Amino acid sequence: MKKYIYSLCLLGVIVYSCKTQQTAPVAASPETSVATANLSKEEMLKKGEDLFNLKCGRCHGLPSPGDFTVADWKPIIAAMAPKAKLNAEETNWVLAYVNENAKK
Repeated sequence: MKKYIYSLCLLGVIVYSCKTQQTAPVAASPETSVATANLSKEEMLKKGEDLFNLKCGRCHGLPSPGDFTVADWKPIIAAMAPKAKLNAEETNWVLAYVNENAKK
């Protein structure tokens, strides 16, 4: 009987640990939107470049933005931004930087 109870408890722990967690989407705060609106294109691209070099280079070698097209970069940045812990504004800056320098 103890084996069955132990097995049932173990199964419960496994099922519970496999449950996916849903997170609420992060919306840009009004202050963030205003700050972004006040940046020039050059300032935004510079911030994007700095973040790209700092955050994206932590875990792997940096590809050159010119290695990929704009269409290639969109899913790459979408997949990697959460891993780099970029907020929505920072993601937009990095995306603007790589798109500006992407392969034509």
